[in-house]
Amino acid sequence: MTGGNLKITGELDMSRRIRQRLLISTAPCRVLFVNARASVFENRGADPYAAALTPLHIVVSARGSQTEIHLLRASPADNGALDQPAAAAFQRLQTETAQAIEKIGMRSTLGA
Repeated sequence: MTGGNLKITGELDMSRRIRQRLLISTAPCRVLFVNARASVFENRGADPYAAALTPLHIVVSARGSQTEIHLLRASPADNGALDQPAAAAFQRLQTETAQAIEKIGMRSTLGA
């Protein structure tokens, strides 16, 4: 994703899990775990331990013929828990993730 700064490090198939545990069929739904390299935070002057705020959780689910994508982890900067460089790096990580998702969506739309 975006120049190699982001990487999908895991995924959870929620619809399969619900089907197995509760015997209920649901629309496809996956949670993707997106991490950034620690250097992404270091290069922006943030404490490298700020990388512990990742992974970001992205939910990709079906809604009829549409795909919905939600970024679940909100910026922790809202409560003042991070120093300014770490908050800025985390915000940039969210922005880069959103841009990567948009690029994927644009490719899908143009290829259709």
